[in-house]
Amino acid sequence: MINSTLIKQYLFLIILFNLELFAVSETQIKAVFLEKFTHLVQWPEKQKELFIVCVVNNDNFANALQEIYKTKKFQNTPVLVKKISADEKIPECQLLYLGEGIQHIDDIINKLSNKPVLTVSDQEEYLDKNVMITIFLKQKRFKYIINNKAAKNVDMKISYLLLQSAQEVIQ
Repeated sequence: MINSTLIKQYLFLIILFNLELFAVSETQIKAVFLEKFTHLVQWPEKQKELFIVCVVNNDNFANALQEIYKTKKFQNTPVLVKKISADEKIPECQLLYLGEGIQHIDDIINKLSNKPVLTVSDQEEYLDKNVMITIFLKQKRFKYIINNKAAKNVDMKISYLLLQSAQEVIQ
């Protein structure tokens, strides 16, 4: 028997990953992807009062996420989007988006190595830095690579639907 939740998730992925580039910016599309990704990731800890998304070195992306989360919640939890510069200490968050030009990315990732923080970037040069999800534009389509090994190391579970639709999965 086919589970209706499974069908809904599958249809969601079909719609999500067939987005055409219309009158929205690349940043807005990436923000939508990120919001959808969060529903396909399971954190090991109980949900807190706020779901905190930290965005390092990308105010435009943070603004796009703030716009999305004005009307949406994460698992019935309000979402707070924090803008952070690369020089600042990373506050407690459940999701960390790493923008371009971060000089000490190894230090940031190492400080988070034991914490269940979903790390995401659109910078392909961060792929070898244990960022969990890297989103990029290829042939007018958004693709992503998942470092499932990094997620498993902090007891995070990424849905097999997200893993199956990834361009590549690092195990």
